Amino acid sequence: MKNLKRTFKFTKGNIRFVVVSVLMIILVQVLNFLSPLIVKNILDDCILGIEYDWVEVKETIDSKKTVNYDGRFFKQARFLTESDEVIKDMSLIVYKDGYYLCEEKIASGNKSVDKNILTVVDAEGNTSQYDVVRLSKSEVVDFYRPIFFTLIVLLILLFSRSALSVLASFIGTRATNVVISDIAQRGRTEAMRSVERLPISYFEEEPAGKMAARIQSDVDGMIGLYRLSINVLLNAVLSFVLAYVGMFYLDKKLALLSFLAYPLAYIWIKFFLVKLKKIAEKVNELSSLLTAKINEIINGINILQIFNYKKQTIDEFNDLNRKYMKEQLDEVKLHIVAGWNMISIVRGLVTLLIVVYFGLQRLSVSETVITAGLIYAYNEYLLKIVEPVNIIFNQVGELQHSLVRTERIHKLIEGRQEDITKETIARYNGDIDFDDVWFAYENDDYVLKGISFHIEKGTSVGLVGHTGSGKSSLMNLLLRFYDLKPGKGCIRVDGNDIREHSKRSYREHIGIVLQEPVLFKGTIASNIRFGKENVSDEEIINILTSIGGKKIIDKFEKGINQEINRTGANMSCGEKQIIALARVLVHNPSILIMDEATSHIDTETEVMIKKALEVVAKGRTMIIIAHRLSTVQNSDKIIVLDHGLKVEEGTHKELLANNGVYANIYRAQVG
Repeated sequence: MKNLKRTFKFTKGNIRFVVVSVLMIILVQVLNFLSPLIVKNILDDCILGIEYDWVEVKETIDSKKTVNYDGRFFKQARFLTESDEVIKDMSLIVYKDGYYLCEEKIASGNKSVDKNILTVVDAEGNTSQYDVVRLSKSEVVDFYRPIFFTLIVLLILLFSRSALSVLASFIGTRATNVVISDIAQRGRTEAMRSVERLPISYFEEEPAGKMAARIQSDVDGMIGLYRLSINVLLNAVLSFVLAYVGMFYLDKKLALLSFLAYPLAYIWIKFFLVKLKKIAEKVNELSSLLTAKINEIINGINILQIFNYKKQTIDEFNDLNRKYMKEQLDEVKLHIVAGWNMISIVRGLVTLLIVVYFGLQRLSVSETVITAGLIYAYNEYLLKIVEPVNIIFNQVGELQHSLVRTERIHKLIEGRQEDITKETIARYNGDIDFDDVWFAYENDDYVLKGISFHIEKGTSVGLVGHTGSGKSSLMNLLLRFYDLKPGKGCIRVDGNDIREHSKRSYREHIGIVLQEPVLFKGTIASNIRFGKENVSDEEIINILTSIGGKKIIDKFEKGINQEINRTGANMSCGEKQIIALARVLVHNPSILIMDEATSHIDTETEVMIKKALEVVAKGRTMIIIAHRLSTVQNSDKIIVLDHGLKVEEGTHKELLANNGVYANIYRAQVG
């Protein structure tokens, strides 16, 4: 029910189409309910109704219901009026391929005709014989003529019911497709909005390929759930209710007897659903893992080929693929053993029970008149009760998968998200204080241990240390990708705790250039004005020129409108960094973090980046994370970390003179 509410939340704005869908389904089910009754009347009252009691009457003005045969007038007892004067009872029977008229009323029993002699054997074995006359084709037509109009009306109704049912199904399907298309679009949009607001810790726990599979595939769960709830479950419920209306109308006793089967049906269905849910959860989880594995292989294909790791990779993929195939086969086996085949058996049993029941009624000379139309109509209604069970077993697999996928996509949509409220706060001066900072990603495994230092506004500070020393963790805290737990220290900017404002408001004043600059598909200009659309092309050109990016503009024929491939594959590392620096200048942050920004570039490009940094550094506080110490030598201050501790602090010359950790790293690099 919870997942159903979640899904219908996405139908807002399309309620009119939902209403149309529901109304069309109701209309189709009502038409389906009427169909057996119409066919029953065609069979019993028209085609086989010719055997109803006949009488001979004196000439009547009611010519439409009277048959003129051999100069005499005949009429069925059901059409008699007060003005009719009955002469005697007559009978008309159908035996094999012939129609026979008898001058007296025939007793009930098994009939046989031989040479115009009708023999009737009743239930007690008594035999009666009657003289009969075989009617010609034209005479048979005359006897049918009183019910021609009724037959034509019923046939028109039957055809109209079919045509209207097709039209209603078309309109309902069209309306449903409009709604599910909107659900898919809105679901993926909400998922992407959620992704943008999820904490960084979520992305470290969840593989990118698996998350992509959720956004792309798991939205189909909501589509399936809506379609099943509207088109399938509603149809099943209406079919069930209307079928019982028809059954009670035709035979109350058999309708009541049918309830005895429900305890067995409940046990059967519950067993099936419990088994299926477990399998569905495994199938969907393995499907996501398979997608994530494919994504991992494609993204790392160059490494796989270089290190010749293809066989091991395929073995790992095949192992996962086999598990996925096994769960799918288990689902098919469950349907075969306890699903589709059982439904076929139940269908056959239903028809058998109806024939036996009405057969016994006929043998016991019940008050109920057993007719072909009655048996047909009752069989149709009882099968409509079986149909919801059939729907459950045919569609419950998709329903379970839809429920699982809906649950998974809503874990993403409704997951713990960052505060995105935005308030206008004055531009920071750039004073930064780390005060006794303790931080662990998991439990008490601290990666930062009581770190304290101060960064003055407008200065540049280098942050160095061996891999795993805690440099990136410090910056993750400053960027508020993670927040400190109570009692584990404090980080202040301009004397204020950075947690006082929402993350969105706080980050307005912080910029970052990564070791691998992130570029998006688009143009150079769109990547520079990323997140700030009111920047003109002229401003972008001026910014690029000021940081030495004129070469980039001149290199490409389209200049700043040059298209960038996915991940910036058509750009060098240096060009990417220049574009990333230009993006920072557009946003004009008061604090700038350079995270290993020169580690992947050659010496010549590094000189260009350093010159660019001189421009970028003006009027802002700069924190430079570096392994290459040449990048931080000119910083106003260098902070050295080692295994989560601050071990040294000072200028390049001071730290060399101390002959500590920094001096050892420096000597190792200059050789």
